[in-house]
Amino acid sequence: MDHRRRLDAAAVAQVALQVLILLSSPTTVVRVLCGRPVWLTDSDTLYLRWQSGLGLLDSCSVVLPNGTETTLSDAATTFTTTADITYVGDGYQSGQCGIRAVSVTPGVGNWTLTASSADGRHGRDTTLVTCIAKQWPKSSTIRVTVGTAVNVTCGPPKAFYCRMSGPSGEVSIHKGQCWVQIKSVGSHHLDVWTCWSVTAESAAEVQYTLRLHAYREGAVTEVGSDETPSEVRVFCNVRNGTTSAADDGDGNAVGRDSHFRSKYCRLTLPRDAKILSLAYGRGTTRYSYHGTAYNDCGVSFAKPLRRSEIGRWKCMNAMSDDQVYGGFVVVEPPNNTKGIPPLTVTAGRSVMVPKGNTFHVECSVHSEIDYCWLRHPNGTAIPVTVPVSTVAGDPKRVTTRYRYTGEGLSFGQCHVAIGDASTLDTGVWLCALGLRDDRREMYGTVNITVSESVIAARQEELYATEGTRVTLGCDTVEKQPIAYCRFLTPHLFGFAVDEKSDAQPPPRYAYSGQGLTAGHCGLSVDRVDDSDYGNWTCAVKILDSSGSEEVSTTVLLRKPEGFTMIQIIGIVLCGTLISIMSLFFANHLITNPSAKTRKKIEKLEMQLEAGEQGASRRVGARRAQNSTRVIRTPPCRSKHGSVPRRI
Repeated sequence: MDHRRRLDAAAVAQVALQVLILLSSPTTVVRVLCGRPVWLTDSDTLYLRWQSGLGLLDSCSVVLPNGTETTLSDAATTFTTTADITYVGDGYQSGQCGIRAVSVTPGVGNWTLTASSADGRHGRDTTLVTCIAKQWPKSSTIRVTVGTAVNVTCGPPKAFYCRMSGPSGEVSIHKGQCWVQIKSVGSHHLDVWTCWSVTAESAAEVQYTLRLHAYREGAVTEVGSDETPSEVRVFCNVRNGTTSAADDGDGNAVGRDSHFRSKYCRLTLPRDAKILSLAYGRGTTRYSYHGTAYNDCGVSFAKPLRRSEIGRWKCMNAMSDDQVYGGFVVVEPPNNTKGIPPLTVTAGRSVMVPKGNTFHVECSVHSEIDYCWLRHPNGTAIPVTVPVSTVAGDPKRVTTRYRYTGEGLSFGQCHVAIGDASTLDTGVWLCALGLRDDRREMYGTVNITVSESVIAARQEELYATEGTRVTLGCDTVEKQPIAYCRFLTPHLFGFAVDEKSDAQPPPRYAYSGQGLTAGHCGLSVDRVDDSDYGNWTCAVKILDSSGSEEVSTTVLLRKPEGFTMIQIIGIVLCGTLISIMSLFFANHLITNPSAKTRKKIEKLEMQLEAGEQGASRRVGARRAQNSTRVIRTPPCRSKHGSVPRRI
């Protein structure tokens, strides 16, 4: 019994000795207090390196704040846990025990490094780590009234320095928090502001974004897009700026405003591929409504994107104040690959309108515009005023000859109705659209023809040669259907024609056009003869509820004056043949002259030679009079005794 007691006492003493040795080992506690640069921010990486002083180490481990212990190996193949924890240091031989932890969870806790040496000694180092969550959102939204002054701030208030970029490309670099003062908010200030800053808690430069939205008369419009790992969202939400709304932390207002709500939500896919009309709880197999408040208008759809979904979406949110809000939202292709076509202006078709009626000049572009104006065919510039109200009975919409009829400048439309058409309005109209994004203008043209009557001749004067075919006629200007189509020949012979197969007009004559219901009254004349030349009368009766009377116009068919084309071709061919024959005979006479011709040529050459010799003698005589010595040289003779002739 005593022996057992002695053994127990020895064991207790040994344990107490080990405890004393362990307690006597150096323990360092590092506390990271508020404002010191060793604080961490979530997503930062934690580095702890401890010089144990134990010499060659046998092991190194870490005890996490949750009590889990992980061994840290300094081998070449670093041991990694699911928490991305690895050894860091100069190796066990240096006596260093260290840790590298990626993406530390926000919170406060003890991280304890424990080391043991090869000779059995132990040591531990405990560090109090404070990892704070980001207190400033990476993305936020502010709303201001157009034309007011505002200080745009971005990023945390305690930033050391700032780099800031605005929607128009302006860049600001300064100390402290990112901010810029805007004296009067305009369209070029709207959209995304980006800033980069560093604080005492961050290990690297952090990017923040701020969306600046503007509104008029109490309305706030949020037009844009966002995405999650699984889907893309396009929206044009409207808020009542005169009432407060809760914020969900991402800059989106939530809550119910029964006095200001959306009446309908319409979204158009790029290139007008499809139009969606969505509401809460209603969608298609691919597109679902996206929104949290009664004022929201948005769509969400799953990734990956389809080709038809890449480009410029048009989002229209019609509100209870009879206004339509929204604009265009660009959905970028993955990895910023090319896929968005350049902007082009879509102009209306050529228009023919009767005198006194109203016609339309319409141009549009898939981008928000700030303004538009027209140029009359006579060169006059006409500004286009967009009314604030879209109510049809608003007197502001009918006070001038030029009336805006589009959906709004935010939807890129410059649609103008022009009343009381005059023949002076005939010609090419130009419409200019001022883009909101890059401050440039784009242009389109519309051809307008104003007719004195409700019908117009296809061609008022025609030329046709005998034996050929010609088409003449008249059409209703506004494509109204007609009851009948009749013609009167130059010799006052009348008949009616239409597109029906059982119609039997006189020989050589047949109907030409798309039918009486399309307002077409045309006539094809086959094998034109002399009786067809002169004034033709084209008469129609328009079908309408007022029972309109017959209207008519004249078409003049002429015989071509001067030579016909066949005659001209014959003359050209004959002239060419005569020229060729003349050249042939001239060449033959030169190369093979007759005996009589050769004698005439020789006689002419002798006369030329005699004239040259006489001239030479007269020149020699004048020289002799002015010199003291004269040397006369007899003329050179050929061996045949004749003077050489020039060839």
